[in-house]
Amino acid sequence: MSSIAVSALVVPSCRLRLALGGYALAHLGASWLCLAILPQRLLFSSVCALFFLIAALFLLHGCTRLDKTHRIDVSGTGALRLTVQQKLGTGPAAATDIAVSLLPGSLLWPQLMLLRLGDAGGATHTVPVLRDSLSPTEYRRLRVALGVQDGRVARSAAGIEIL
Repeated sequence: MSSIAVSALVVPSCRLRLALGGYALAHLGASWLCLAILPQRLLFSSVCALFFLIAALFLLHGCTRLDKTHRIDVSGTGALRLTVQQKLGTGPAAATDIAVSLLPGSLLWPQLMLLRLGDAGGATHTVPVLRDSLSPTEYRRLRVALGVQDGRVARSAAGIEIL
């Protein structure tokens, strides 16, 4: 069995930030619509507007909070290491390096990898990797290396899905 060693620096996705910002604007518009246009036609329009406003605030928070850079290292023997770097480029980065394993439920799709990684302490880390988070060659190499890892992970009903 051949093994693939990969080291990939996963930066926050610009597409994900834009999508979250667009959804936040849509929710703000729906909130305004409930308060300004539909108060006579919609029962409890202020409550509906409040729900849309809360959703918009959470989406804006998620849009502005995507500042973690992850480094995923897959060694030749198949060991995975995850390094989380906070606010890279704003001074000395605080980095934590932990050994992780690929958990069932991870998704490896052509446009998105949603990695569920578990450490020895039982904590689960979810790392979204979109196509614009890496260069095309790094994305392909990481996807192949994690596909090799899939052969080592025990299959279950909610196993890893590779398309």
